[in-house]
Amino acid sequence: MRAPATPLGGEAAAKLARAVPLTRRYKAAYGAGAMADGIVSAGFGFFLLFYLTAVCGMSGTMAGTAKLIALLVDAVADPAIGLASDRIRSRFGRRLPFMVGGLVPFACAFGLLFSIPPSLAGAPLFLYVTACLIVLRVSTSCFVLPFTAVGAEVTDDYRERASIVSYRLTFQNAGILCGVVLGLGVFMSGPAGLLARENYIPFAWTCAAAIVLTGCIAIGAVYRAGPRLHAPSVDKTHFLAGFGREMVELSRNRSFLVLFGTVLTYFLAYSASVSLALHASRYFWKLDSFAIQMVLLSTTLGPLLGAPISAFALRYIEKRTLSICAFLAISLFLMWPPLFQLYGPHALTPSTAAVVLFVNGLLVGTAIMVGGIGFQSMLADTADEHEYLFGVRREGLFFSGLTLAFKAASGLGGLIAGLALDAIQFPTDIAAKGPDLAIPEDVLEKLALISGPLPAAFAAISPLFLLGYHLTRKRHARIILALEQRKQANIDAVGDRG
Repeated sequence: MRAPATPLGGEAAAKLARAVPLTRRYKAAYGAGAMADGIVSAGFGFFLLFYLTAVCGMSGTMAGTAKLIALLVDAVADPAIGLASDRIRSRFGRRLPFMVGGLVPFACAFGLLFSIPPSLAGAPLFLYVTACLIVLRVSTSCFVLPFTAVGAEVTDDYRERASIVSYRLTFQNAGILCGVVLGLGVFMSGPAGLLARENYIPFAWTCAAAIVLTGCIAIGAVYRAGPRLHAPSVDKTHFLAGFGREMVELSRNRSFLVLFGTVLTYFLAYSASVSLALHASRYFWKLDSFAIQMVLLSTTLGPLLGAPISAFALRYIEKRTLSICAFLAISLFLMWPPLFQLYGPHALTPSTAAVVLFVNGLLVGTAIMVGGIGFQSMLADTADEHEYLFGVRREGLFFSGLTLAFKAASGLGGLIAGLALDAIQFPTDIAAKGPDLAIPEDVLEKLALISGPLPAAFAAISPLFLLGYHLTRKRHARIILALEQRKQANIDAVGDRG
């Protein structure tokens, strides 16, 4: 794939370019961008709540509120970013300017978030954290939303889309793996590693450097894909008027609303679960740093199994069916370990629990990948349906709309996790009180329930939305054919006028 020497060509040329199969090398280069998102996900999901409460001394409620504010600001900004990346015209295409502009603030905000000055406390600490989180989330969206939208544009093929989603999610999980290894395996290893404030600074800035590197690789891949990408729609309406109209159109797209509800409930569960993962692993399961690292890594290794499983399964079953099964499996895997430990015939020792949780984490990661590939390729297909229904392509707005649900749910899930910690009276500022702090048994039992069964209940709701998704393989093929016929008719009409 060669970079365009001129701005994007006509739609006919782009269609011909998209018919050429994507190489594995290109998919890997494109997927590298998802590593940056994965690294942030590891820091934001696994480490942040523990760092803010146990290390920096914030209450769970205050930490959860800061996360919620930032994610809600980002959720409001996302549709505007998505629509702008759909409509902007530049000699570098409509996606690249956002990716380039967002990358450096994205990396710097992550570094600053985990480099909180020890002198900050109370309101100044809250404001510092909230500001860093807002910059981090908005700049991440500027990079990730256009990047993700490109994945839906580079090919029209039903299976090829599932393949590029697979690459992207694989690299995203590789980024999570990188974040966990750098954190628990390198900078925070040892008995008091997680509670040592100074360990988080080199961790954060090493991750920031990795974000810049992988982001640059992805920017290069998106630039080379220029000839394949759709040109911006011709729309002379004012941006705000167009934005309002597009939001109305989204609300009229049944398939999109179904996917929106699925994301909202699933990520509410996911965010609450990962936010409490370190607390539960360290204090309920009583795992050491190495065991915690292996358990967290298992959820990032599982997708290595999930990618080929989903590729094979999608040859024979619908994406909707695959995703429903995967989401139900995730709910089951989240629920059973703490319930067994609390109410089973024999409590697991820490060493046995580490093995059980590792295997369970592999299964969770596998199910996440299987469900994610099916779900995200459904979203790309829904973008085609939207063009068929309304005459415009809005991949950026689509992915930003789903990201709005993800951000809102993640923020609410983080807040629920923080409120739950305060509700069960889990201690804060453990670093100052000492690693050997004794936590009451009833508090630990409640910790187990809020970290497992509670998120599992929300996760079980998400597949119910997918029962209303009816964009099958056959219907998608008919839509693609109709779109091709419509575009050819427009080309013929222009030729006749000429």
